[in-house]
Amino acid sequence: MKHFSRFAYISRLMAAGSILFVALAMQSVFIPQAAAQTASAPRFAILDVKRVLRDSLAAKGLNNEIEKLRNVYQTELRKQEEDLRSADQELSRQRTILSSEVFAQKRQELERRVATLQRDVQVRKRALDISFAKGLSQIQAEMAKIAAKIAEDKGLDLIFSKATVVIVKPEFEITTEVSKRLNKRLPAVAVEITKQ
Repeated sequence: MKHFSRFAYISRLMAAGSILFVALAMQSVFIPQAAAQTASAPRFAILDVKRVLRDSLAAKGLNNEIEKLRNVYQTELRKQEEDLRSADQELSRQRTILSSEVFAQKRQELERRVATLQRDVQVRKRALDISFAKGLSQIQAEMAKIAAKIAEDKGLDLIFSKATVVIVKPEFEITTEVSKRLNKRLPAVAVEITKQ
């Protein structure tokens, strides 16, 4: 008898499972249609941030200005290095005619000048890096405002960076539009070198 009741129990479970399966299947047919009527799929676009920054007029101008300043600094530093090298050679020639105290004093002075030059190199490099970062930050902030405006205008829910997307259809790209607007709104950024 136990075997029969067990069989009946399993049969009832299977029947209940079948009813549940049918109910879920019906729900999956009707609910998505109802949900589609009430909620739309998220709208998104893709933005190639690297390309916008690389191609923007402001970024190109920023790179050119920083490079010009770097070249000016390098020319000045080369001149100072040559002066120090000449001073070192002259001091080496005078070693035999100078007293040891005077020679040591002149050697210390030369070493101080070298240390000062090394500090100047670091200060100028840091100033260029800071100026570049400020200019780039200004460009990125404007690009973000433009992307937000495009999202608002087109009713977009998300904008993904192209760096995180493997495949994308061209119609989802807003890179060209962002680039055009950025070039129009921010054709250049001022390069400000802070004195340190």
